[in-house]
Amino acid sequence: MKGIALKITLVIAASLISALPVLAADMGSGTMGQDRQSGKDECLLMARNCGDQADTIQQRIQRINRELGKGSSVYSNDELRRLQNQLDDANHLMEILNENSGA
Repeated sequence: MKGIALKITLVIAASLISALPVLAADMGSGTMGQDRQSGKDECLLMARNCGDQADTIQQRIQRINRELGKGSSVYSNDELRRLQNQLDDANHLMEILNENSGA
């Protein structure tokens, strides 16, 4: 029973992550997530202006780390907190997938 619940959770998480680029494309077109004036990646912050961009989990972790590296000179404390939460979630999902793949 526990295994079934875990598999359902993984399927739901993967579905949500894969749906983000589609939802973002519907919300408008832009600069593929990167706000040229502020240097913020709006796609990561609000799941919009993403175009058809789709990342693997590893690529998403790298992008979030890169944005976190910009720090408070680009992002507010609230935005940094949201990015950190996204990074924690992505790392947790990666751990679950690695455990279930036998790696």
